[in-house]
Amino acid sequence: MTMSPAASAVALLKRPVFGRTTAPSALPDLRRLLAGTDSVVCLTDRVGFISAITPNAVTVLGAACDRAPELHLRLADVILPEDPAAFETRITAILAGTGDAEPFRVRCRSFANAHRWFEVSTHGMFDTPDVGAMVVELRDVTSCAEQDALNTVISSAFRESPDSVMVTDAAGIIQWVNASFERATGYIAEHAIGRSPSILKSGRHRPDFFAAMWEALSAGRPFSAEMMNRRRDGATYHEDVTITPVRDSAGVVTHFVSVARDITDRKALEVHLEDRAYFDVLTGVANQRLLRERSKQILALARRHDKTAALLHIDINRLRSLNQAHGRDVGDAILRSIADRLKQGLRESDTLARLPGDEFLVLLSEVAEEESAARVVRRLKDSLCQPYRIAERTLTVEAHIGVALYPQDATTFDELTECAELAMSRARHTTTPFEFYSRELSELTQHKLSLEDDLGWAWDHDQFVLHYQPILATGSREVVGAEALARGAIIGMEALARWPHLERGMMSPAYFIPLAERTGRIVALDRWAIATAVKQAAAWAPQGWGGWVSVNLSARSLHDAELPDYIQRTLASKGLAPDRLVVEITESAAMRDPAATAEVLRALKDIGVTIAVDDFGIGHSSLAYLKHFPVDLLKLDASFIQDLGTDTKDEQLLEIMIGLAHRIGARVVAEGVEKQSQLDWLTASGCDFIQGYLLGRPTAPDAITPAQIAAAG
Repeated sequence: MTMSPAASAVALLKRPVFGRTTAPSALPDLRRLLAGTDSVVCLTDRVGFISAITPNAVTVLGAACDRAPELHLRLADVILPEDPAAFETRITAILAGTGDAEPFRVRCRSFANAHRWFEVSTHGMFDTPDVGAMVVELRDVTSCAEQDALNTVISSAFRESPDSVMVTDAAGIIQWVNASFERATGYIAEHAIGRSPSILKSGRHRPDFFAAMWEALSAGRPFSAEMMNRRRDGATYHEDVTITPVRDSAGVVTHFVSVARDITDRKALEVHLEDRAYFDVLTGVANQRLLRERSKQILALARRHDKTAALLHIDINRLRSLNQAHGRDVGDAILRSIADRLKQGLRESDTLARLPGDEFLVLLSEVAEEESAARVVRRLKDSLCQPYRIAERTLTVEAHIGVALYPQDATTFDELTECAELAMSRARHTTTPFEFYSRELSELTQHKLSLEDDLGWAWDHDQFVLHYQPILATGSREVVGAEALARGAIIGMEALARWPHLERGMMSPAYFIPLAERTGRIVALDRWAIATAVKQAAAWAPQGWGGWVSVNLSARSLHDAELPDYIQRTLASKGLAPDRLVVEITESAAMRDPAATAEVLRALKDIGVTIAVDDFGIGHSSLAYLKHFPVDLLKLDASFIQDLGTDTKDEQLLEIMIGLAHRIGARVVAEGVEKQSQLDWLTASGCDFIQGYLLGRPTAPDAITPAQIAAAG
């Protein structure tokens, strides 16, 4: 075994010469022995002063340290410990034979005030007065100490990480887990260490999943995936897992480190949002989107088997008045009962869907003849008109039903929908229980054609206007309504298009936007809205308002590659900063062509325009926005807000969505806020902005005075 330099020195000093300890004449041999070492070795006298030191002291310790004996220096004078008193106390104890003589580390400062670490080893005590009392080896271990400190930090980070961390050996046997792993899995360290990670297997993954995992790990590549695992109590949970191979200095994989984040809440939210995309939240029946999907199969079967299919459009009457008289809870209970009665009167092959409000669609598959459809309609109508027992009240409703047949009346789902709606409109004005579509009803389509002509005339004569609905920062929640406008608490304005029809009065975009899409005017209408809103924001700027204006974009505009250039020119012409314009998109528009949408949005983002997702939470692909599109604002759909305080499930979903938005750096706008209690809940839950009738309704710009748009800050 090779001796350390200091140990060799001690052996030399203790070598017997004529029956006594080595004389000072042996010191030249000692200096030659120590001259080539990286360690600094010195002799001290009985009170700790250096009596001899190796020449390399000047290199290792600094200038003049090689002259320590003649300068009458102590150990503390050459290594400069950060705590000199503690160091001297320990050395004195060693010299006295009462202290621990084991090597120890001490943190020091160099002459350049840099931090260094030395390992101090003491060797040998001598009784003769002409030889130093102790041999001391000083070894610079700064790099090792810093690495040890870094390893301690890394170890602490793993231990305290909120993510579940597991370390296995190369054979996949668990060697270490952190506290988050214990909380996530229910397995304490003692129960997990020494076992295989297969204790967490849920049985939900196919063998090829694990084959792909081990293929990557065996090749030394990290593996990342979403996994469903099973806790010790048998409950399953979802994790986002990354497993990384760890190699030794020879490049051989010695360990695997698994870092996993629990995403159970996120997966539950995705499932719920997908349910919202295809099912009506209130009644649990399909929505129009799912009905459209199922219609492809039902109509294809009818065509293949030369059968008839029927679409029923059911309008429930008196529901609005019941809501006003007895409260919304009663109206909701009636709607649920109506859905139940309709389901009981249908076959499994039929599909029931609810439209927004108080209307339903029923698609009947393989109807033998028109009379068969009529029998089903009579039975459904009789069931719907029976009294409802709700909250100890007996209530009744009326139903108007329109029926369209495939292929007699129409050959596509959209055409069937239009025909059934026309028949239902006729049923409202007759005494018959229901109406079948007839060709003479097509006269009503002339009404739509007339509106399309009116739309063209209105466009040519600049008849469209923008109204603005204010958006409030929740930090100003004590200021609402007109007072918020007066005190400048408004941080944004949403621009909403209106059509003041000469005969029909003010028309909302829900009515004329589909017309604009059908007539091909929608892109031009979008550009007009952008230019008008930018111009209005610029006009408000000299009056002290620095908030943003937001404009809704249609699906076609999201696929318009020239739109970013148009917006950039428009902003420059009015001298408006790009971040004061917000473009709002909806899932239905964006997901028609996600690749084209992402390209346009990235170009807008490069300009500096803010991107907002409108009606967030009601589409099955809502979370895809967060991954593929550069989203700045999430506008929570008003349907989530309505039941705050009464529906804990909606509250939990809102909390998850707000937290998810903040986690990706997006801010949240809650739409449809009508009550102070809703505002209070949203503020407490971290929502950033609110919009709704509590703050103000859409207003013409000339009705907003300079005082009302005073600086938003």
